[in-house]
Order: sequence, then C-alpha cells, then structure tokens
Amino acid sequence: MRFALVRGRGGVSGMIQWFTRSVYSHAAIVFADGVVYEATPRGFVRAAGLSENNGGCQVDLFAYVEPLTAAEVSVARAMCEGMLGRKYDYTMLLGFPGRLNFEPASSQRRLFCSESLMLVAMALGPGRRLLERVAPWKVPPDWIPMSPRLRWDETVVPEKKQ
Repeated sequence: MRFALVRGRGGVSGMIQWFTRSVYSHAAIVFADGVVYEATPRGFVRAAGLSENNGGCQVDLFAYVEPLTAAEVSVARAMCEGMLGRKYDYTMLLGFPGRLNFEPASSQRRLFCSESLMLVAMALGPGRRLLERVAPWKVPPDWIPMSPRLRWDETVVPEKKQ
C-alpha cells in the first residue's frame, strides 16, 4: 500500500493548491493490486487505478519506510471499504487558508482526501500513524510527506483516461 499525492491541474485543483498552500491538490491510497481509494467530489470511492481520476497529472507515491505486513494491508483495505460512500468535505477547504482551528460539524460524516489517509494510518496502530498529535481533519495533502514513517517511492504520470 502506498499513498499518492497528486499535483492536479485545472480550476478546482488550483483552488485547493492555493487554499492549502501546496503543490498537491489531492491525496489517495493505492494498493499493490492497483486499486485506488480516494475522496472525490463524488464521495469516497474505489477506482480501478490512478488513471481513472488522476490521469495526466504528476503523482508522487510514498510508502512506509518499514513495509506493512499482510495483516496491516488487510486492515487498511477494510478501513477503506468502510469509508466508501462518505461525502467529500468541501467545508474543510475553508479552514486551510487561515489554518483555522475548528472542526465543522459535517466532518463527522464527510471526508477530505488527506484526512482519509490519516484515518487509514491511524487504524493501523500507533507505530503507523503518519503525524503524531494532529487531528486527521487538520492535515492538508502537503503534510503527508513530512511523516518520518514514509519515504518517497516513485513519481508517475498515469495515462489520461479517454
């Protein structure tokens, strides 16, 4: 399992990059079989690969420094499956420009893309948390690579889906 950070293009991506002060506009979870889980405007979804929602964009992939066990991968996938259908939390974008310290009521039901990565990592246990003492809903995509538990794995540009 790896974490994908996307350097999106276009209006919404540009807005997210500006609001979060980041080169990244999106984050996703990629399993070894190619299945991708991500929070999109359609909600938290499962995709057949990175090309489905991120084609044509530069994607930086990060893996745990200490590889996950098969049991941990199963826990992560089960967590992702359990989040399917949750709505995207656009309200979280409003908190990023000023780093506002509030949790909108909707965040209990909705997900921001990087928040989903943090929740999956937390489900794996204390030794797998990406950032200590930071609430998942406060983490923009560009904070993910700051984790001492992750290493850059590769950069790809998935083919744009026709």
